[in-house]
Amino acid sequence: MSLKQQFYQDSSRVSTKTGSSRGSDNTFDNVTQTPIAGRLIVTIVEGQKLNVSNYQSRPYCVCEFERNEVVTREAMRDSDLPNQRGKPMDFLDLVRAATSPVWKHKAVFDVARLDGEVHVSVYERVHNNAQSENFLGMFKVQPPRRPNQTIDAWFKLSPRGKENVTGEVRVQISYEKIEKSHLKPASFEILKLIGKGNFGKVFQVRKKDTNRIYAMKVLHKQDLIERREVEHTLAEKNILIQAEACPFLVGLKFSFQTRSHLYLVTDFMNGGELFFHLQNEVRLSEERAKFYAAEIVLALEHLHKYNIVYRDLKPENILLDATGHIALCDFGLCKENLATGQTTNTFCGTSEYLAPEVLAECGYGKSVDWWSLGILFYEMIAGFSPFYTNDTQLMYRRILFGKLKFPKGFFSDDAKSLIKGLLARNPHSRLGSQNDAEEIKNHPFFANVDWDALYRKQVSPPFKPNVSSDDDVSCFDPAFTEEETGMDWPVSRNVSKNGTNVSVNSEINDAFGGFTYSGESTTHSGITSLGCGFEVPDQNTSSGAGNWRLDDLRC
Repeated sequence: MSLKQQFYQDSSRVSTKTGSSRGSDNTFDNVTQTPIAGRLIVTIVEGQKLNVSNYQSRPYCVCEFERNEVVTREAMRDSDLPNQRGKPMDFLDLVRAATSPVWKHKAVFDVARLDGEVHVSVYERVHNNAQSENFLGMFKVQPPRRPNQTIDAWFKLSPRGKENVTGEVRVQISYEKIEKSHLKPASFEILKLIGKGNFGKVFQVRKKDTNRIYAMKVLHKQDLIERREVEHTLAEKNILIQAEACPFLVGLKFSFQTRSHLYLVTDFMNGGELFFHLQNEVRLSEERAKFYAAEIVLALEHLHKYNIVYRDLKPENILLDATGHIALCDFGLCKENLATGQTTNTFCGTSEYLAPEVLAECGYGKSVDWWSLGILFYEMIAGFSPFYTNDTQLMYRRILFGKLKFPKGFFSDDAKSLIKGLLARNPHSRLGSQNDAEEIKNHPFFANVDWDALYRKQVSPPFKPNVSSDDDVSCFDPAFTEEETGMDWPVSRNVSKNGTNVSVNSEINDAFGGFTYSGESTTHSGITSLGCGFEVPDQNTSSGAGNWRLDDLRC
């Protein structure tokens, strides 16, 4: 007997019909961005009167613009200066270097629009403890909007919470307008491989003209056509563009193509995958798990607002930035145009995070994301997934029928209540099924969360990744980063036996019309990418919510 048959046997069924999940309207409003070809030159000059904890510490800054981050060098000391090299440091030198640091760190940012702000956060590394880093303050600046206009000023540091913050930092910022140019692979230098999947690879790259670090996904056109992923890939690009509107979603910077490949250039988050940190630490504190869960709620709320179901929430798809905030990535398994009350039947996702209604093939909606959040939240605190086993079929049975158990001493009562609500097997009874994210935000477990401050990233992350520079990949899986990249771009497979190029079929290039992006307006439609999860095409995307045996759908 199949799992589906067992799930339904001897049941009194409740049938709920919904409208079609297909809609003529685009998931997002049309994007209307004015292309702005320019660069922002930011110099973090110096600080004064910083409230350091130790005179042995060396302060440094994380500067962010349009979600691209720069990690400055540590503060220079007198002995670092050319005319002072070789001289021993006295106590006053140490005090001055710690409380009134000099950085003189210059960074150049690519500008897609001029409504963004420059955010600067100051930290100290305590060198007698390699793992100790303290937050010293932050500020934000509206950059100049006209070419050749320069800001040179001191900015007072502010706390994110209740920190005792003092001091100020001097920055210089200018905007430089440039001639718009067409990007190509040669515009970037490959640094490291940081991921791979069924449809391509993801590289850490450096944009040569600005030295900015990005992540670049490289896809082969012929593979996408053979696997019927063209529409999905074009749609993923458009979702990445719209993700720029949410601080907890990785956004698209550029996309371009050659005759044989597609290139998606996104923000590089050098804090690495949450999966990497879970592997190293096994379990997280409940407060740290709460912080990540809350930011994930805001990310999913944004997608659901535009009728997009994420469908592949897992630690591998959650990145940390240099300051410790999260961002969801890889929108390859998203389902668009799925309004509240509508359902789809695509069997996709990652096995241990699949909701019961996906396994039962009886139609599902947005609440599958809340089920996955429940599994993820449990895993972050317990160190293991509640229904996981190496036997996939047994794991599916546990998801459908297994008892939810909590190890003693790991979870507070409110945390247990939240997980039980998220892991209600009846999707119509699941927390978030009626009023989406608002239900979850109003749960007692999140009573002390200031959601507005969290959205503005004014809440201090409980953990900050230990990164030393913009291109630091120490928080990524060494199985990828230590692999030889060849330091060259993928070569078209369309070559003859004697090595000469063979023209790519014009129909192939026609299929990817509109893929190139550098700030232009776009319209949203369709989805799929590297395919780290799995997907079986929809059988009937307009089916109803399905038939449920209510007695079997409670934890």
